[in-house]
Amino acid sequence: MLPQRYSLGAIVLHWLIAAALVFQIVFAESLEGPRGPDLFARYQLHKSVGITILLLSVLRLGWRFVAPRPAPVPGPKWAMTLSGLVHFGFYFFMIAAPVTGWIIVSTSKIKVDTLLFGTIPWPHLPVPASWGEPAEFLHHFMPNIAIALLVLHVAGALRHQYLLGTPILARMLPGGQGKAIGALVTAAAIMLGAVVLGNVIDPRGAAQAAKPAAVATTPVAEPALDATPAAAPEGQEAEAEDVATDDEANAEPRNWVVAKGGTLGFSARWNGEPVDGRFARWTANILFSPEALDASKIDVSIDLGSVDTGDGQRDGTLTGSDFFDTGKFAKATYRASKFKALGGSRYRADGTLTLRGVSKSVPLNFTLDITGDKARAKGTATIDRTSFGVGQGDYASTAEIAGPVAVSFDLQATARD
Repeated sequence: MLPQRYSLGAIVLHWLIAAALVFQIVFAESLEGPRGPDLFARYQLHKSVGITILLLSVLRLGWRFVAPRPAPVPGPKWAMTLSGLVHFGFYFFMIAAPVTGWIIVSTSKIKVDTLLFGTIPWPHLPVPASWGEPAEFLHHFMPNIAIALLVLHVAGALRHQYLLGTPILARMLPGGQGKAIGALVTAAAIMLGAVVLGNVIDPRGAAQAAKPAAVATTPVAEPALDATPAAAPEGQEAEAEDVATDDEANAEPRNWVVAKGGTLGFSARWNGEPVDGRFARWTANILFSPEALDASKIDVSIDLGSVDTGDGQRDGTLTGSDFFDTGKFAKATYRASKFKALGGSRYRADGTLTLRGVSKSVPLNFTLDITGDKARAKGTATIDRTSFGVGQGDYASTAEIAGPVAVSFDLQATARD
């Protein structure tokens, strides 16, 4: 004997999918405007919800074949045929919409890693690039199909419940007997909740809140086009150089060991909005003394794969071939052997940054405070990402992502000698 109601699993999957579909349709309205951190975060959430709908739909389809379900509601042939077509249309849409979106992402010229909800890696489909354009056409047309199917589905359920007196809402919701006010309120609340969430959710705000504490506290300087240090008071710089020259004759640089907890960060601008990040893994060999500038040296090695901006999908893009291309260039280096005292605790290093196989001179301004065998150094530099080839294809333009990128560091060290 067939059951009078759908199983609990079928009911849960039905309403999860329904709410997710309504959310996607409403949320899609926000996927317009100039590219930037906010739009990037919205697309990542859109992809995550889409793949979730795909997985839930496949599960629901499988459940349909293994779990007993109520018998079809009898009625005129045209009504039963239309009902069957609507249900088939829903299953087609629930699978085809996310699959076409998946194809769009997989065939895009700009490769962006997909992490479901910023956590679970999701692969690209191995499909020809020629599939991208038709998939995009279908994907953008499908919300109209979904709305039409939803209207027909709701109209059919209300027709049975209130015109024909068939308690059909009881099959998918509690409180479906009689006037079924409880069922109707429950269904309306689920759909309204999805609509409200699609309008108010701020995926970038959620991602910002989830940033590791180390990222939030990483000191980053505002980008500046002029990396020239501030001028010292008249005569002060010359006096400092004279003193340094006298002292350096008999001085040797000290070997410094960097303590844990130092930070190496950066700040870029994407459509005017700051994108801050850091590198979690880097090493520095420092041979330095204010009294032995001519013999001083620094050598910094940065693991580019450890980039952390608080967004896993954006980090995946940064390590890809359009930006750092860590598959070919795993590390960046900064080496300097020429230093200049600027007065007080201020110095400038004239070093060479090697990034993506390109080497360019980059001046670095820093302060150094030494107390016995302990020291703290803080510094900033500004580089032009385009001169190193960071940002290929559509990302090469500075109209969206600015060319200047501010780099900063803050470290403590102990003299080894």
